[in-house]
Amino acid sequence: MSKQKKIKDYRQQFINQGYAIVEDVLTIEEAKEGVAILLDKIRPESPESYAGIWGTRRQLKTPEHSVPEIARFATHPKLLKVVSHMIDGPFRLTAEPLPIVTFPGKVCGCLKDGNWRGHTDGLSRVPFLESEGKAACIWLTFADIESSGGATTLIPGSHCLIEKMAADPEFRAKSYTAEDNLDGLNWNPKEITLKAGGVFFFYDQAIHSASDNLLQQPRLICAYGFTKKGNQEEELTARRTIHERFNSNHLEMMDDQMEQLIGLV
Repeated sequence: MSKQKKIKDYRQQFINQGYAIVEDVLTIEEAKEGVAILLDKIRPESPESYAGIWGTRRQLKTPEHSVPEIARFATHPKLLKVVSHMIDGPFRLTAEPLPIVTFPGKVCGCLKDGNWRGHTDGLSRVPFLESEGKAACIWLTFADIESSGGATTLIPGSHCLIEKMAADPEFRAKSYTAEDNLDGLNWNPKEITLKAGGVFFFYDQAIHSASDNLLQQPRLICAYGFTKKGNQEEELTARRTIHERFNSNHLEMMDDQMEQLIGLV
């Protein structure tokens, strides 16, 4: 299969299913480097002021805190190439990257127990195809994510139903279970499993959630948000708010490539 065909495939999968996977973005050695950094910076005993606690899941509180060595992966050539095929035009990193570690244990249910529930991140009234190609949320994984290992779990294609329901101004987002019997939705939650060094995109209006990690291997990922650059005035406005979106100490130590990626120069 040609590279161009693969690019079309994963972008079309994202449009149809609300998520897409791209493998082999990092080398095994690069992924192992990320593992060592994350396990050193985020631990089960990390205070909630440093990393938000959701069961055994720990999510760095940004922009108050930062892991610059992990944020730096945003400039990886292969990662940027993948993003360039998901956004139509020049883009920038929008905020401090978000490292997440899910240690073994309970988070919010799992598929095997049948107690998984999903949600959307807020509710967008903007039609999906109007926003598609303008932004991308990419999750980079540093260790293999296997079934029952705390994977992000979502219902493929559910963003299409949510968009239809959102056309009703009285509709409000909530959490969902199989018992809701959402009309027209095949309740088939899928774990996003992939090998170390891979990335996945997902649309936050697809019904999704974290899940319990029933394995011994922590789930080690970082989320990077990218957005299409706007006109000159929009970019100047964005530059004025950089200190609200990025960690101040991290800003001081950024190299030229990182400063360019966030739109500082």
